[in-house]
Amino acid sequence: MVPLEELIARDYFERNGFFLKRIHLPPQPEGRKTKNPIPTPPTYLLQRETGRTKNEELADRFQLFSSDVSGLALATLTLIPWHGSGLDMPIFQSPTRYRSWIRNTIAPALQYTQQELQKIPVPATPLPMALLPGIPAQDPQRRESIELLRGAGIAAAFTVRTLLESLIHQVEAKPDAPETAITEILRTLKAYGLISPPQLDLFQDL
Repeated sequence: MVPLEELIARDYFERNGFFLKRIHLPPQPEGRKTKNPIPTPPTYLLQRETGRTKNEELADRFQLFSSDVSGLALATLTLIPWHGSGLDMPIFQSPTRYRSWIRNTIAPALQYTQQELQKIPVPATPLPMALLPGIPAQDPQRRESIELLRGAGIAAAFTVRTLLESLIHQVEAKPDAPETAITEILRTLKAYGLISPPQLDLFQDL
């Protein structure tokens, strides 16, 4: 079954003018597996439909939002889903435990992914990005989490909340031609009044 985060990411970036190509990476060899190994995360090459390949400078920004999407032209996106990653709600709701989850489980998987991507010829120089369940909001956990992710070769990250909020705002409640499963779910929730601005708090980051 395709992880929900993967469906959300494909819907979001296609709506924002990107072609997406799944990159099939080999599984981690036995000798590289960490104490808490996860399957090789799904990874995509994102390319602007216009063919543009030069990304705008990020300066010191790491966490990206919808306002940053227009500056992207070429990137790789590694998705970290909940399922199979060892993440649960107590870890997600604890910034300290979440930082430890990144250090012990996610950073090694991302580092392996980036090493394998270096072996694959791609146009120009894509920005290495990740899609994460969240990023801690307060220091020192936020700063330390970002340092771990950068150390694993990730230059920028989106959170699932950012993508969901954007899709919720874009999808109309009125009936229309079927698009994607994510679109239809959000349209149905809107039509029945189950999504309203206050409920967006459900998708807050840590």
